[in-house]
Amino acid sequence: MENSSELTYKAPGGLSMTTLKVIAVISMLIDHIGAVLFPRTYWLRGIGRLAMPIFCFGISEGLHYSKDRMKYLLRMGLWSVISEVPFDLAFNGGLEFYSQNVMLTFFCAIAGIMVYESIKDLSPSIFMTILGAAGAAAFAYAARFLRTDYGEFGVLLVYVLYFMRPYPTYRLLAAAALVCIFYWMDLEMVCLPAFLILSRYNGENGRGLKYLFYFFYPFHLAVLALIDRLI
Repeated sequence: MENSSELTYKAPGGLSMTTLKVIAVISMLIDHIGAVLFPRTYWLRGIGRLAMPIFCFGISEGLHYSKDRMKYLLRMGLWSVISEVPFDLAFNGGLEFYSQNVMLTFFCAIAGIMVYESIKDLSPSIFMTILGAAGAAAFAYAARFLRTDYGEFGVLLVYVLYFMRPYPTYRLLAAAALVCIFYWMDLEMVCLPAFLILSRYNGENGRGLKYLFYFFYPFHLAVLALIDRLI
């Protein structure tokens, strides 16, 4: 068991973060093709379940390595705004405020972690730790209240993957357990193989594509919404 903030992943020849992002993006695309164009084709949605755990893993790694966390947070917030119209058009048929896109979920997760660590760093006392945890919990509730994609589950999944980062094996087991707690006997359980894929992470960033998800997310939703209207 690793017990270091800087992990040494033992997956030689494994998967880089870039490769994981590509897998997640392809999975997400298949999922959304099913959701928007073929809503009764459940195997497409099943393949798409792999995306969320991988994206949450990427967020946890990105926050750990980020040199400017506030910039990271604001970038996620900006793209959540940019993505909202394509999200509404693709999944709701028009503009509405009942549900929000997954980038807002990630924004809440990043903000929650930053609030927790900022408060906790003020003093090593138990009180400040509890206060920081309450701040993090507030952002999980905010995701639920705002009805973001995956809601509080998505926020908590990022929390688990981030805070248990020093323990690679238990990190993935805890994340898988969270899926079971929230989605027992639900289609979302099909996402569990994603954690086997994540176990092959080799700790390397890979060849760029840093902003792949940011650009691809609203773009593909807009294209799917257009195709849906044309057919």
